[in-house]
Amino acid sequence: MIEYPTPTRAEVADVCEAVRQQADALMLSGESAMGQYPEKALAVLRSVSLRIEKWWREEKRHEVMQLPDVGTSFADSISEEICNSAAKMAQLLNSRLELDRYPTFYFEPHGISPVTLSTRLPIFAFTTTTSVRRRLNLQWGLIPFRLSFTDDMESNLSKTFSLLKARGMIKSGDLVIAVSDMLQSIQVMNVP
Repeated sequence: MIEYPTPTRAEVADVCEAVRQQADALMLSGESAMGQYPEKALAVLRSVSLRIEKWWREEKRHEVMQLPDVGTSFADSISEEICNSAAKMAQLLNSRLELDRYPTFYFEPHGISPVTLSTRLPIFAFTTTTSVRRRLNLQWGLIPFRLSFTDDMESNLSKTFSLLKARGMIKSGDLVIAVSDMLQSIQVMNVP
């Protein structure tokens, strides 16, 4: 799309393949740097990638999820197993309820465990640190937010529900899975 306003089949195929392989980021170089249609190129990239992500989730909905082992210590292994359980639960609920939403919330200060979950499920990840939020922003399927936490999980959930409702990302009655690395817990609930 450097010289023409419509993409070639090869350009669309490249975007499709990158999304299908779960690339964490897509980049336009020539199209946006020196192309005649940079806004159009970006719109096409976004449109194609969103459509392929939706299709890919539909195709993989009924497959058994295989998540990688990344824990190096006993504490990491516990967090990893909690993530695996939450991911399988979200996949099962999405499959049975025919959902196409972001059902999983993740509360973790360091941002390590949400990466484990991001292999297939879109996730709202909450952290207290700006640098962790920036790093998580590059991971496929993660929508990170920086938020101050308290020791009260109900207060944390209330803050996140308010934030995401205000942005139109969730609504009352939506089913969510809340995972907390701080409390090492999983909760399934409806948004109040």
